[in-house]
Amino acid sequence: MLQTIHDKLRGVFAVVILGALGVVFVFWGVEVKVGGFTMAQGIEVNGKEVDVESVRRQYQDEMSRYQAAFGAAGVPEEVRTQLQNRALEQAVRSELVRQRTQKLRFAASDEQVLENIQLIPAFQVAGKFSPDAYHAALRGAGLRPEQFEAEQREHTLALQLDRGISSSTFVLPGEVERRVALLDETREIAWAVMPAAEFQRLVALDETGLKAYYDGHQSLYMTEEQAAIEYIELNIESLASNVAPGEDQLREYYEANKERFSTAGRRHVRHILISIKDDEAAAEAKARNVFERTRGGEDFAALARELSDDAGSAGAGGDLGWALRSDYVPAFGDAVWEMQPGETHEPVRTEFGWHVIRLEQAEPDITRSFDEVRAQIEPELQRAEVEKQFGDQQEMLDTLSFESAGNLAEVAAKMNLSVKRVERFTRQGGGELGGNPELVDAVFSAEVLSGGELRTVELGEGRVVSVHVTSHDPARPRPFEQVRDQVAVAAQLQEAQRLASEKATAVATELSGGGDWAVMTRPWRAGVAETAGIQPRLVRRDDASVAVEIKREAFAAARPEGRPRFGTAQLATGDAVVWMMSAVRTGALATLSPAERQRALENARNSANLADASAYVRAMRAAADVDVNAQVFQ
Repeated sequence: MLQTIHDKLRGVFAVVILGALGVVFVFWGVEVKVGGFTMAQGIEVNGKEVDVESVRRQYQDEMSRYQAAFGAAGVPEEVRTQLQNRALEQAVRSELVRQRTQKLRFAASDEQVLENIQLIPAFQVAGKFSPDAYHAALRGAGLRPEQFEAEQREHTLALQLDRGISSSTFVLPGEVERRVALLDETREIAWAVMPAAEFQRLVALDETGLKAYYDGHQSLYMTEEQAAIEYIELNIESLASNVAPGEDQLREYYEANKERFSTAGRRHVRHILISIKDDEAAAEAKARNVFERTRGGEDFAALARELSDDAGSAGAGGDLGWALRSDYVPAFGDAVWEMQPGETHEPVRTEFGWHVIRLEQAEPDITRSFDEVRAQIEPELQRAEVEKQFGDQQEMLDTLSFESAGNLAEVAAKMNLSVKRVERFTRQGGGELGGNPELVDAVFSAEVLSGGELRTVELGEGRVVSVHVTSHDPARPRPFEQVRDQVAVAAQLQEAQRLASEKATAVATELSGGGDWAVMTRPWRAGVAETAGIQPRLVRRDDASVAVEIKREAFAAARPEGRPRFGTAQLATGDAVVWMMSAVRTGALATLSPAERQRALENARNSANLADASAYVRAMRAAADVDVNAQVFQ
């Protein structure tokens, strides 16, 4: 669902606002000033506080993805720091955009926000907005409607700012031509791959060489950091079985919420409106005259068509249809609800003028009885009581854990909770606790690892733990003897890659000196189709069939002058490449079709708009006064 929202929001400022969803924002540049806070935790931008919890959630979401990517090795500390700085900077820049839209007095109406929300496919069923789909999608994403709608309002304002910059962006014809000349450029390239595996037979490493490789790459052969932990768990589900509301509680709850089980009655009325205009007394007199005429038997609908000043209902004989009491202004509604069907009320004064009202039909209020709703309210009341108890116990757990000086058994005894244990908890998590990123951070924080502090962590809705580390085994290099076979394979491969690279360099040097391409590359032609690159062919920068490493080197080379250019590249696989670049063909706007020229112009404008918006945000950021508490992620 969130990806769909991304797709619907265009413009660089929408990206700023959506930074918390993990969008890679091109305006990063970490310049936060740490310290300066009297509060326990916080971020201030130009004196205004930023929601710290949203920053932490973004960081934790990013950490979850990185932990999955790094696996057992764990996320390196420098990467963690980078993710924290990223979350901070995105929050700062989002706040700067919000402040700027406020300063410029931008506004987004409820109608605009609602329209944007209704256009999101994730909230549609059969192409139409569905309230049920909307609420279900938000629940699945852990978002409250008011929270999401507030964010959408900010998106709308940010897009207004982006459109303002975009409207002032222009691109000169020469810029479009230069852009096409560069991006549509093609180069005639040929290449030959020298597989590192073919050089492995030439590699012979002794124990000294293997040990040297091991010493230089010990980070690849580390044990997994782990800790033995004890914890106590507070779970809302375990409380539910002990809570059973009594009959008196249920009836009290029913009476307190009786309006929920009532359906308000409606009224079908007609009215004749006499506007006041400039003469209050004349308007009232006219209304009373109309009232007397209705009492005298004249047709109410005919009088409404003749005399009513309400253009919306006069043509229908004053008919207002069925409505609830809340649909009317108070004086009008009070009068209607005093009447009986068929009755005409004497003139009633409202801010619209004087009304003569006739009640056509009435539907009574309907309230379901206690017995009818008992099965509905019992689980509601039980849940409310359970949540209250859970909240009280969670607060107690937080307090006791903070004051315990690391004594988990004491906290468990006071709360009548059993102590559980996980013998092997790693950066990936462990046991029934899983791999919650916030829990992993808590367990491996310096304060908890020391054993002198407990940390409470919310694992999910209605599930909280307090954790204590009993022992810690940091990551350390595995003994050489244990990993010798792995080292031998890796060291041999590295040496083979080096030999392949040396060979490619030697071949490129000889080719540059006048060597023949077909002759020099013959050893690597076996089993290779011409389409693989041995024969020269025109290649575009965006040609996905050519390795990015080859394109990067060949397109960075100077144009050939009289004879081809030669060079080398190393593929991600470790194989070496020698390449030949024999011709360059510059892209030309004139050769494009009308549709292609239009796309080129739009792309150039989008690029210029992005550059302008980037400069705009950087200028705001440079002038901002930002304070960040050093403990914000702890």
